[in-house]
Amino acid sequence: MRKLIKKILEFDFAKSQASTLDQWSLAALFFLFVFGVYDLLMDTGSGFYHRLTALIAEQKNPFSLYIQSSQFAAACYLAFGILVVYISAFAVISYYMSINKYGSERFRRIFLAHLLSNVVGMALTMLFLSSVGIIALAVGFQFQDGYDSIQKAYTSLSSFIQNNIPTIAPLPYWLALTLGMILGALPGYFSHWLGHQSRFVWYLNHRCHHTAEIMHPAGVGPFMFLPELFSNIPSAILGAVCTKLFYYEPLLFETFFLSFLGIITEKFNHSSALYDLAYNFKPLRWLSAYYGNGVYHYMHHSAIPGHEVVNVGGGPFLIWDRIFGTYQSPTAQKPPVGLTNNPQIKLSPVAIVISGWQQIGYELKMNKDLLTRFKILFGGIYYKPPITRDFLIVSY
Repeated sequence: MRKLIKKILEFDFAKSQASTLDQWSLAALFFLFVFGVYDLLMDTGSGFYHRLTALIAEQKNPFSLYIQSSQFAAACYLAFGILVVYISAFAVISYYMSINKYGSERFRRIFLAHLLSNVVGMALTMLFLSSVGIIALAVGFQFQDGYDSIQKAYTSLSSFIQNNIPTIAPLPYWLALTLGMILGALPGYFSHWLGHQSRFVWYLNHRCHHTAEIMHPAGVGPFMFLPELFSNIPSAILGAVCTKLFYYEPLLFETFFLSFLGIITEKFNHSSALYDLAYNFKPLRWLSAYYGNGVYHYMHHSAIPGHEVVNVGGGPFLIWDRIFGTYQSPTAQKPPVGLTNNPQIKLSPVAIVISGWQQIGYELKMNKDLLTRFKILFGGIYYKPPITRDFLIVSY
């Protein structure tokens, strides 16, 4: 067992033989054909999916002025089907285009390492939640109560705010929609910005999302560990508050429509092979400009010095990026992506996810001074303690 664990921890696609790449690639390609289902249920489309299915289950029709309830349910399932087919097709096409542009061996090594890093991230999340469940069991609660505690807290908090925040300043319809979207995006901007400023959040949570030098929608590291805790909860709080302050009803029709279009353009966020198309096809670039995704988000992954914190994602037309000075226009020439200056890294799914944890733990162990330890945990991203070690970067 120890040998197996050691083999998993030390596995590195940079050192893998061609036969190993072939085996893993076959399994990965099968996953890409069903990637749309995973993405809709578990990733970027999950909010859209769960919101609509909840309305169907409650037999609510927010579009009653336009269509009947039975037509609403049919329209929802049609939208789900369109997204599943689109996302899966996008993933498969992007995969083969990446092989043609960057070479099969180089691309597959990077792609497989980052695809599997998401599996590692999910496994660690389940392990963490299981630990909470065991603690809950030990103190007299049910295991499931502890396991679901963070998600339940997120759901309960959102519901509480929606039900208890009064509409104190009702505004005209379109003004309410605009202000709600702008102010509701501020927590997401701040939490993402913090991931690039706090060395604790960067190394433990967010660096793994920025290590791929060739990006594919399924081939980037996890965005955040426990996103409910680090991103979703603060975003839900202010988003819900803004909606209730400015208008009597949740702006459902616009939210659904904009969410649907946003998921379509979001797939270009992490596609190196399709950057030129996303930049040169003006309708797509204009739509991406509104959401701040597509080529605009691609710039956020730029490895060029000075681009470390750009296009963090601040509301319609990246308004918060423009206000806080982190906006960067996309360039006609596709920028290199990955960590700044593209250091050579271990292409190990485990190292991509846990190397930051290893580094923080090593620094706390080796540096005995309390002030230094404080800076290790709460210092800025550029702070370097006297004794440190990077467990991911091999060399520059």
